[in-house]
Amino acid sequence: MTALPVRPVADGAGTLRDASTALLDATARALTGGAATLPDRRALATARFDASFGAARVISFDVFDTLVVRKVASPRDVFLHLATTQPFAGWGLAPDALATLRRDAERTARRAAAAARGSGEVTLHEIHAVLADTLGRSASDVPAMVAAERLVERALCVAHPHLRRWFERARDAGKVIWVVSDTYHEAAFLRDLLAVCGYDLGGVLVAASGEARASKGEGSLFTQLLASNGVRPDEVLHVGDHPHADDAQPRRLGMQAVFHPWAASRHGDAPATAPGDAVALGLAQIGARAPEPAFPFWWRFGYSVAGPVLAGFALWLHERFAADGVQRAYFLLRDGEIIEQVYRALVGDRAGPTVSLLDSSRRAFFLPALESGDPGLVSQLLATENARPAREFLERLGVDATPFGFAFRQAGFAGPDDVVEPVDGPSLLRMRTLIQRPEVIEAILARSRAERALLVDWLVAQGVFAPGRIALVDIGWNATIQRALHAVAALERRPADATSYYLGTLAPAHERMPAGVRGYLFEGGRPAERAATVLGLRQLVEFICTSARGSLRGFRRDASGAVVPVHSTPEHDAAQAARLAQLHAGALAYARGLRDERLVFGFDAIGPEAAVRRLVRVITRPTAEEAEAIGDVRHGEGIGTGRARALAAFDADVWDPAALLHALRTSYWPTGLLARREPQALALRMVQWLGEVPPE
Repeated sequence: MTALPVRPVADGAGTLRDASTALLDATARALTGGAATLPDRRALATARFDASFGAARVISFDVFDTLVVRKVASPRDVFLHLATTQPFAGWGLAPDALATLRRDAERTARRAAAAARGSGEVTLHEIHAVLADTLGRSASDVPAMVAAERLVERALCVAHPHLRRWFERARDAGKVIWVVSDTYHEAAFLRDLLAVCGYDLGGVLVAASGEARASKGEGSLFTQLLASNGVRPDEVLHVGDHPHADDAQPRRLGMQAVFHPWAASRHGDAPATAPGDAVALGLAQIGARAPEPAFPFWWRFGYSVAGPVLAGFALWLHERFAADGVQRAYFLLRDGEIIEQVYRALVGDRAGPTVSLLDSSRRAFFLPALESGDPGLVSQLLATENARPAREFLERLGVDATPFGFAFRQAGFAGPDDVVEPVDGPSLLRMRTLIQRPEVIEAILARSRAERALLVDWLVAQGVFAPGRIALVDIGWNATIQRALHAVAALERRPADATSYYLGTLAPAHERMPAGVRGYLFEGGRPAERAATVLGLRQLVEFICTSARGSLRGFRRDASGAVVPVHSTPEHDAAQAARLAQLHAGALAYARGLRDERLVFGFDAIGPEAAVRRLVRVITRPTAEEAEAIGDVRHGEGIGTGRARALAAFDADVWDPAALLHALRTSYWPTGLLARREPQALALRMVQWLGEVPPE
């Protein structure tokens, strides 16, 4: 193997850069025999299948997560759907409780079978006989119980989009085909299931471990098939998703095997606790894992990560609107646009409030409300995530900084172009001193009053102050826009019967608000762990929900005297706009798919834990692909300026160890920065590992 340089000397940017690049290149060459890049698992599985296919007389396929995938988070989640199926539906059992009893019945049946005949393989009838006894039902109920589970299985299973092509390739090539499954289902049911999923099983041998009293995992089922069909092990190529039963065991017997990486359900996937949660997660997993070739990253991300979050929020909104008697629902632009689209895709024209979009932004709403004195709104005057000249804090409000040179100097600035750092206490204190000077306060309030008149006319024209309960829908956090709207309504003495609904809220969202405030993923910062994780990369959630249109800067009157919104130029460049378009296309495709599943399974909600599960995994344990794609997204903080920076990316010329560590400390997403795969990320990991941390 090529010798690897494992100890870079961190005494200069060039040395560290060269050592990191050499290490990555040498590793790739050593692992691939000279290839420039490492192949992924999908490419390796395809190469192995292609290499073994020609010489194989028999192509053997596993069933579940190979020829078919289930639309659930985990195989055990099939049982959650029994509670809504006859005869179980009439027995008053909660889905999770019945699923637990079903799992326990299988364990009991397997233990009894192993003790009686030395094999733990059982059939579905034997399992449900135990379950019937547990539930106090008679043996005459067992056939209906078995039929119910088979019905659920048929409804949940669909053909694997990629492995079906491998199956058809084997048929077209005239190969002998076996379908071999470690399952309690009988072979006759597997035939029926596969036929429903579109497989032609003419001439195909189907074997099930429960019926055969032998399993793939033990090797005995393969041994039976080889002997009874007069086939040598080296004539068989087996394809499946289990590392032992479908790969190690057939290889031990002398067969060829391909352990394929396209399984929708994988070892370690946590089960769900409700039927709707199971299907929501199952659809997401299929979209992310099963297609080959894979869809573009941002479409996959929209479908499998953003889709469950937005769909869960939309279903929750539909339920809350009905419970709270909402008559008109306003989805606030820009973050509300994709939420409104997903809501319409899922709910359609079903009974509910009138739904519309309402132009809004923090800048266009908090400035008109400043005269209320609400501390949460006044604090927005100093809000910044990026270093910026002091003058921008005024100019983003539409206040010319030029006349206030003396005020800047009195506040401790050399002039309006002094830079204010977001983490620099002294410079922020000088900025606070500046905006508290009487002449600056008066200029800001004059601008505030002028913009308030326009905002109120706009809200009146949109029906916001009309009689009837309204809903304001937004992404949330501190509810600045909604807080400002309530402050403006109070200043203008215009009643507004409004309840606000958010993806998530922190404690400030519930302060000084005259109407209700509700959060889906978390409310008032609770549960704390979920809130902390999501808000640890809130910029990604804001990117998911943002619109391609420019931010609202304020309002003006047109030639007819009507108030119209004024938008800034869209801040997304062509690359970022394309990412956003793919993300939203994927999320809407997911919503439409989930709508169809609701018609079959009848669920009305997705729990917040399930909705956010895949997003939490991305934030806390990103793959290298996720770290690079998401890390390159540029986040702009809004409030009237276009400044933006990447969520987790390196500047091309940053190689000095101290500079790399500074990039880590100031990154929006340190976990993502470390997970990238370019040489700078490796250099940063090496600097941390070596403990050679020079002072900044």
